[in-house]
Amino acid sequence: MKRKSVFIVLMFVIFSAHLFAEKLTMIGIVDLTKIVSNYFKESASWREIDELTQKVEETTNTKLNEIKNLQEKKIDAQNKGDDTLALQLDNEIEKKKQYLQEYHKIMSDRITSKKENLLSSSGFSKEIIEAISYIAEDQGFSIVLRKKDPNILYYNYEVDITDKVIDRLMKTR
Repeated sequence: MKRKSVFIVLMFVIFSAHLFAEKLTMIGIVDLTKIVSNYFKESASWREIDELTQKVEETTNTKLNEIKNLQEKKIDAQNKGDDTLALQLDNEIEKKKQYLQEYHKIMSDRITSKKENLLSSSGFSKEIIEAISYIAEDQGFSIVLRKKDPNILYYNYEVDITDKVIDRLMKTR
């Protein structure tokens, strides 16, 4: 009888501990830019963004070379004692640097805007969200956040489900 009552109490403790145990919330991370670049890179919209990015890089490199050449001319003018030319070149260098900064900011904003518009378009986002939802449910994640979320201070690579989402998208293609 004593054994039976101890057994019943023990079972009650185990059962109640199981009922009151908290479920651990698992959080996943996903890199939407990587998903789009890997999965949707054949799309015309994504090619347009890539071409714009390349154009910006080429223009930036061209302007940087122009600035470098002007800096070399300025040094030559200073070495020759032509302070007037050196001052003119210095002014031109500053104007080109300022232009380059403004150009880079405007074009970076434009590229970011195009990427965000692409990500938020119904066709793209629906497919991606369905794949993310499937992987999250399958792997037991309660929440999935964007990798570039400024509120994420740290995450372990094990919670990054980006590659699994890409694999899922490729399989359902």
